[in-house]
Amino acid sequence: MAEEGTTAAVETTQTAGPVTEAAAPAAENPFNFPPAPEGATHENVASKATNEEAPAIPEKYEFHLPEGLTMTPEIEGQFSEIAKGIGLTQEQADKLVQLHSNIMMDTMRQAEQQKNRWVEACHKEGLSSPDKLTAAKLAVDTFDDTGRLMPMLIESGIAYAPEFQRFLQTIGGYLKEDTAPDSKPAPQAKSAADLLFQNSKY
Repeated sequence: MAEEGTTAAVETTQTAGPVTEAAAPAAENPFNFPPAPEGATHENVASKATNEEAPAIPEKYEFHLPEGLTMTPEIEGQFSEIAKGIGLTQEQADKLVQLHSNIMMDTMRQAEQQKNRWVEACHKEGLSSPDKLTAAKLAVDTFDDTGRLMPMLIESGIAYAPEFQRFLQTIGGYLKEDTAPDSKPAPQAKSAADLLFQNSKY
């Protein structure tokens, strides 16, 4: 009886159906790599890399700056040396110069906006009336013996700052008090030190 049961079990196992085994990878492709795209052989890739031309590095870089910006010869030389050292093409150099120009132009715009805010504040505080501006100019003209201070104040924009205008107008007011009717300084006019440091015991 035991032999019959064993025989039946064997027969049942054999009639359960065929067993499917995973296909073994081919010897030339042991990891079953997917096939490479058509034409992408090692020889073709290497040939393409060899045939590609190297980026064209100019002998001398050209600089194209927006209106209002300039570059000194020294800066041009430094930029060219760096650009050549890292192998920049003219196009790549142009992009860097353009970025720098944008930064400079934005800085100039911000300075102009600040000046306009100062001018508006001077109007609101009553610091832009002709008599007060005349007093401020008197202060500048009195202490500037070179004639270069006024253009510097205007160009930098600091001349429009309310605090600076108030400072100049105060000094100009003191100077007017010590000026005779014929616009000539009175004999007992205060010195510059007395005007600027009137509260000092020294």
